Amino acid sequence: MISTYYQLIDESIMALGLNPEDTRGQQEGQWNLKKGRFDIMVDVWEQEKQFLFQIVCPLCSLPEENKEGFLLHLLQRNYGMSSLAYAIMDDSVFLKFTTEADALTKEVLMMLFNKTAFYAEQSNFVPELD
Repeated sequence: MISTYYQLIDESIMALGLNPEDTRGQQEGQWNLKKGRFDIMVDVWEQEKQFLFQIVCPLCSLPEENKEGFLLHLLQRNYGMSSLAYAIMDDSVFLKFTTEADALTKEVLMMLFNKTAFYAEQSNFVPELD
């Protein structure tokens, strides 16, 4: 059953013009896409008898100064977002989307990949790398 979701993700990645084999992660059910300077990590896994799908896009570390103001900024930006949200784990900021895999279609996946790339590029608080 999970292989059906793997195939759907592979087909969606091919529709982006990429070779799914080149994007596969180290473990089965993982893909790593690149959009400019951003990594878009895709996972499908089984948990408690259901299949889950997730996109995570690391953006930056939390700032040392004015952390509370930055967190407020992220919360306010979340209000205007569709599907994805800014999330924090440890001291890192991500774009994140998680859902049940049975809600996925090729069209939904394409929209999510494009939206993740768009929101990452619009995250003007992410410092440029030298």
